[in-house]
Amino acid sequence: MSLGKVTMMSDMNPSSVPRPRLDSVDIFRGLTMFLMLFANDMNDPDLGHVANVPEWLRHMPAGRDGMTFVDLIFPAFLFSAGLSIPLAIGPRLHTAGRSGAFRHVAMRSLWLVVIGLGMVNTYRFHPTAMPISPALWEFLFFLSVILIWQVSPSNPGAGGSGPLIRRSIGAFVLLVLAIVFRGSDGGSPTWMRTSWWGILTAIGIAYFIGASAYVLLRKNLAGLVGLFALLTAINIGDRTGALQILDPLRGYFSAAGLIGGLPSILVAGIISGTILFDYSAHSTISARIRQLLWMAVAISAAGILLRPPFGISKPAETPAWCLLSTAICCLLYIFLFWLVDIRHFRAWAGFVRAAGRQPLLAYFMPHLFYSLLAIFGITWLGSHLNSGLPGILRSLSIALLILGFTTLLTRFKVNLRL
Repeated sequence: MSLGKVTMMSDMNPSSVPRPRLDSVDIFRGLTMFLMLFANDMNDPDLGHVANVPEWLRHMPAGRDGMTFVDLIFPAFLFSAGLSIPLAIGPRLHTAGRSGAFRHVAMRSLWLVVIGLGMVNTYRFHPTAMPISPALWEFLFFLSVILIWQVSPSNPGAGGSGPLIRRSIGAFVLLVLAIVFRGSDGGSPTWMRTSWWGILTAIGIAYFIGASAYVLLRKNLAGLVGLFALLTAINIGDRTGALQILDPLRGYFSAAGLIGGLPSILVAGIISGTILFDYSAHSTISARIRQLLWMAVAISAAGILLRPPFGISKPAETPAWCLLSTAICCLLYIFLFWLVDIRHFRAWAGFVRAAGRQPLLAYFMPHLFYSLLAIFGITWLGSHLNSGLPGILRSLSIALLILGFTTLLTRFKVNLRL
């Protein structure tokens, strides 16, 4: 199997190529974002929500043993985040050292957690206690996040008064929004709190665990595989009561999923990226793909063995769901890597490229879109194209529209980087 034009980490001078990319990683993440936008519009009651669609287009209900393709979307994003870590953190280790790389990881993780907790509270607005409408609050929240974390794509570290003014405005608006926020859990108005941890918070925690481990271990595959096994053991042990040391934390979160299961998927992505992207003269692409295939087989077998005691459940983040999702993502990425980076068949994926490079921007866009509709009192989508096949086509169209806007904003130099 010919490597063609694929460039691996050790073929690069880190000082001359600060942020190497592989098209297959961007396309994998972009396809994941497209499916996430589509599924969220169909299933999120605060976004679109479409009634009367087949069960396989929804998450498997809690308490049922099984999974749909929708249950695979979040694991695919975590896996893709792990794939990116050897490409993004590797050069940073060369230029900034372990301490600089760890500071970057810690700050990025912190901001993901903070934004995620802010997003969680958009699901619990008090209907009358705020001085502004919930829709306006939500719109300003996401707009402020974009203002703060927008960077120049040609010079991410650029200073000057322009970026400082923009970020100061965004930070001030976020502060005001935090002060005026009032939420409700069905009773009296409350301030911000965690009702659940949220997608971005879960990503931030998983990223911190996985990226910190990579900073420490670098290309030590044995260490990374050991971490994957440890995280899986935490997922199992917390469910069986074996980890009594974690009992004081159970009132705040479930260690099984948030600390064990979800980070294990991201770490599996790091392992896959380390195997595939760390070119060595003593290892051919064919050999590394075979190694990854065997890894997927082993993880699948573990998932099948762990199905009887815990079941397959995305809401419960069971070990079987984590392991089987990881194996499926691994197999899908191997195929995409072969198709895009080896066979160079990539022209078909242009529509997802911007979302793959800017997943946060694409993720925020539906919230901006629907909050704008609410601000202007446009309720047409709530009463039309919201059921059956027309609703499915509506959600598909909105997902494509969001991808188009993400591409347009990217061309106008709107680039988010935490």
